[in-house]
Amino acid sequence: MGANFNLRLKDFEGPLDLIDTLVREKKLDIMNLDVAAVAQQYLGFVRNQINTISIDEAAEYLEMAIYLIALKSKKAIPLENNISNENSFEYERDKLVQRIIEYRKYKAVADFLTTKKENRIHQYAKFSNDVEDFRPENLSVEKLPEKIDLQKLWDALNSAFIKYRSSLFAKAKIFVQELSVNKIEDDLWDYLSTNKIKQITFSEYFATLDEMEISQQYLVTLFLAILDLVKYGKISIEQNENLEIVINNNELIKEIK
Repeated sequence: MGANFNLRLKDFEGPLDLIDTLVREKKLDIMNLDVAAVAQQYLGFVRNQINTISIDEAAEYLEMAIYLIALKSKKAIPLENNISNENSFEYERDKLVQRIIEYRKYKAVADFLTTKKENRIHQYAKFSNDVEDFRPENLSVEKLPEKIDLQKLWDALNSAFIKYRSSLFAKAKIFVQELSVNKIEDDLWDYLSTNKIKQITFSEYFATLDEMEISQQYLVTLFLAILDLVKYGKISIEQNENLEIVINNNELIKEIK
């Protein structure tokens, strides 16, 4: 085996970890694995270091050694034509390669989670502040128009969350954006004015937006923008029989009348 490896078995997490290390250190092609070379390196390594571990651990390494010997023998001794392909050398080798690849994936995830754990150790949780401590004394709270039921508004917003969570929010995407109530308010009003829309539901307007812009934060900000337009009298809102928010363009309605 030479002096290429100066390691001990206790440094490995099992037989597959040792095989994976041998493949990487020898820079072997994993997709066209030289089983004979791996078996020779593995057996030599285990033979030299087997006395450094417990009997239980040794059993796992020896079981893999037997498997590699059997696999090496299949390559040296061709099978007869009537033998199933599932017992062929290529089939067994591919199974070993697949185990190594899967092991690498699990190890990569484990290393990632370990790093996250170590980083988390250095982080400290902070209790949230009471917002009342930061509330200005002269802050005025504007009430919604009497005809608007706050509970119904909440039900409508929650209904929108449920509707779009499974389709838009669940898609794998990372999109960082700065949201402004004024900007989204202007976009909504421009859409209503430019297209001469008298009435539109919340979901119908949502469907016209760029999918990459849609997020939970956008949905909440849009909801606040709608309330702002209601406050200024540009629009009015109600609920239909499907509990959807219906947006009425007050200025266009006045023109028609």
